[in-house]
Amino acid sequence: MVDTPNYTDNGDGTVTDNGTALVWQQNASTALVVQADAAAYCAELNLAGYTDWRLPTIVELVSIVDPTEFNSAISSTYFPNTLSSFFWTTTPDASEAGDVWTVTFDIGSVTSAGVIESGYGRCVR
Repeated sequence: MVDTPNYTDNGDGTVTDNGTALVWQQNASTALVVQADAAAYCAELNLAGYTDWRLPTIVELVSIVDPTEFNSAISSTYFPNTLSSFFWTTTPDASEAGDVWTVTFDIGSVTSAGVIESGYGRCVR
């Protein structure tokens, strides 16, 4: 049986993962961007009175994957409208110079992508 994460909808556009204490942007950016632009977007984000947003690591982003969800492996209750494409992290892929790890939320898969490819950003603090 899958251990379902315990989230809190903070009612301000953020969701707290009570297991990790991370606070997530509830609705991710819908603009396809290269990894550097996703990181800049998070660094400039002012949401719910916080300005210390950043792109997550691969471990952090994988922590919100929900394998029980279909066609968007993330809780649709807490993270509605999540696109089924890949989302950027800050974790480099040591086997491929210039690539970073990403999570594709169609099935919750972890892949590697070149930083000049286009993906989405979901910010965390």
